[in-house]
Amino acid sequence: MLMRLLAVLFNAFPVRWQRRFMTAAHDRFLVGVTGLGIDAAGQVLLARHRFGAPQWRFLGGFLHPRERVEDALAREIREETGLAVEVGPVLEVVTGYRWERVEVVFAYRVSGGTAVLTSEIEELRSFAPDALPEMRADQRGLIERHAAAAIAWARR
Repeated sequence: MLMRLLAVLFNAFPVRWQRRFMTAAHDRFLVGVTGLGIDAAGQVLLARHRFGAPQWRFLGGFLHPRERVEDALAREIREETGLAVEVGPVLEVVTGYRWERVEVVFAYRVSGGTAVLTSEIEELRSFAPDALPEMRADQRGLIERHAAAAIAWARR
């Protein structure tokens, strides 16, 4: 009964106020995008970043307001490496354990551009899925679970 009364009251407000209520009532999360990149040889593209942990890891970043997740990944990779990419299917969606974030993991393939090291990227290399370097365990697991599907998509 109480929920029905609250629903009637909530629905009496204009949508812009309903959205404000929902925003105030819920936690906020960062939304990140990252990708399991596949190069022309079917190898996994990884980077060593200048910031954060020294292990090899995926490229990616965070969304800007009103930006599509696919566009955010393409923008982040272009900004970090100079490469143009074609963003493919979502492979997995993960949540942060130590801080509040949701991360959408895509497959992507390099479609153009020239690789350049930027102020964010120390090194950029491709690795065979069965010969990965020292890297974050969660991302190694993503590769183990999804490399075959990402490679199959990239070869289409």
